[in-house]
Amino acid sequence: MNRLKLGNPTNLAFTVLLISSVLLCLYVVLPMSLPKSFEQTITPEQAMREEQHVPSYEQLAEPVAEQELEVKQEAKQEVKQFAQQLELETQQSGQRQVNALAFDQADYSKQKVHYTDKVIVLAYHHIDEKENGITISPKRFRSHLQRLKKEDYNVISMEHFLHFMKGEAKVPQNAVVITFDDGYESFYTHAYPELLNFGFHATKFIVVDSIDHPKAPRLTWDQMREMKQNGMSFYSHTYDHHDKVKAGSGNTLMPMLTNPIYLENEKRIETEDEYRKRIKQDLLKAENRIEEELGPQYRLLAFPFGAYNETVIGVGKELGIELFFTTKEGINTKGSNEIYRIHAGTAYMSEDDLMWRMKLYHKK
Repeated sequence: MNRLKLGNPTNLAFTVLLISSVLLCLYVVLPMSLPKSFEQTITPEQAMREEQHVPSYEQLAEPVAEQELEVKQEAKQEVKQFAQQLELETQQSGQRQVNALAFDQADYSKQKVHYTDKVIVLAYHHIDEKENGITISPKRFRSHLQRLKKEDYNVISMEHFLHFMKGEAKVPQNAVVITFDDGYESFYTHAYPELLNFGFHATKFIVVDSIDHPKAPRLTWDQMREMKQNGMSFYSHTYDHHDKVKAGSGNTLMPMLTNPIYLENEKRIETEDEYRKRIKQDLLKAENRIEEELGPQYRLLAFPFGAYNETVIGVGKELGIELFFTTKEGINTKGSNEIYRIHAGTAYMSEDDLMWRMKLYHKK
C-alpha cells in the first residue's frame, strides 16, 4: 500500500485542504444542528454566578465626591419643585387626589428598553451598617440606586404607579417603584438623603402605632411631613396588627391580620363578625391617623408578613383602600390591585444580584 508522502507538494496541499474542510464543518454545520433552546438551558444558579463576575457600577463610575453636595442640593430643589407643582395641581382641580406624573417618551429614546407598560416594585425595610435578613448597609443601598440609574430603570412615584394600575396614566419604559416597610428612622437618616441625591421617589409603609408610641428609633410625623414635601409618600402597614397571636388553644402563632384570635378569658376563638370588626377598626384607625398628620391622600396597604385573605381584601375595599402590597415576586401590569414586589433589602442582595433578579421578570 502506498503511503501519503507529505514531502510531495501535491499531497501536502491535499492534506491541508482536507483538514480545513473538517474544521469548517465543525465550526459551521455543528452549531446549526444544535437546538435553538440550547442557550436557555443555563440554570438560575449558573446565571447568578455569571452575574457575580460583572464589574460593579462603583468600579466603573466616574468620581463624584467633590460634586456630591452640589448634586444633592440640586436634586433636593428639583424634587421640592415637583412636590409643590403636584400640590398646586391638586388645589386647582379641587380634588384631594394627586395627579399622575406626566412624562415625555422622547426623554427615554436613548435608553435600553427592558420592558414597557409594566412596573417592578422593590421592597426594603431597614438600613444600618450591621446587615441581616431585612437590613442592608448604606453602601449597599447606594449601589442599588446607582445601578438602577446606570441600567436605565426609571423610578416613578407611588401616585404615578396608582394611576397606571387604575388605567388612568402611562408609565415610562423600565418603570420601578421603591418601597420600605415598617417605620424605621433609618428611612429618614440613610435612605432619604440618597434618594434626594438621585432625584428618586420612595414610599414608606408605616406601622402607625409604632410612630404614635415608639419603643425604638422610629420616624416622627414631623420627619414624614418634611419628606412628603420632597417627593416621598407614606401609607399604611396597619395600625398595630404587625404581630402574631394565638389562633387556637395551642401555642401556634399566626399573623393577627389574617386570623381570628384566641380569646384567653373566654376560652374561645373570635367569631367571624368579631374578627372582621377588629381588623376593620385597625385599618380605619391607621388611615385616620395618617390623614390627621399628613393630610388627605390615597389609601394603600402593605400586608404585615405578606399575609392576607379575602376578608382583609374585602374590608380594605370597603374602607377605600385601592392597592394591596404583597410579598409575592413578580412584575405588575395595569388592572390588578394586588401588587407584586421583589425583596431587595436583604444582606445577600448585591447590585448584581438585584439586576439578575429583576431581569427574571423583564419578559413576563
